[in-house]
Amino acid sequence: MTRRLQGLNRALAALETYTAGALLIAVAVVVLLQVLMRYLFAYPNPWSEEVSRFCFIWLSLLGASLAVEHRAHFRFDQVTGKLAPRTKRMVQMGARAAVLMFALLLIGTGIALMGLTVGERSAALNLPVALVYAAAPVSGVLMVIHMLAGWIRENAP
Repeated sequence: MTRRLQGLNRALAALETYTAGALLIAVAVVVLLQVLMRYLFAYPNPWSEEVSRFCFIWLSLLGASLAVEHRAHFRFDQVTGKLAPRTKRMVQMGARAAVLMFALLLIGTGIALMGLTVGERSAALNLPVALVYAAAPVSGVLMVIHMLAGWIRENAP
């Protein structure tokens, strides 16, 4: 079971990394295209702002779940480094609990927002708005998987 979870975690982290890279490239290309079209040809693309916004939302939330995997979220190393080992573990457990609560909040809120926007379509691209809100629960689930895999990895004999 733990090997399966670790394998799933590695596969998901790789998929997230490649997806985030592709989204970053897409945002950069679309914004550059928008600037060129607007200032060189005086013809702004009506869809580019929407594409860049949607890609950036997904990029941000996938990046947050990758940060959970790599334990790269903001932390106060100067403060926690000076704590006693037991106190430091307690602070780390509290931080993990806060991240877990945030991930569960992302899942619940994201699903609720998806339900509220099921019939709505975006203005320029005519895409389902729920597709954008799906980034929240997807990111939350990925965070929970990364946290479980990290906890198992740290506590394995």
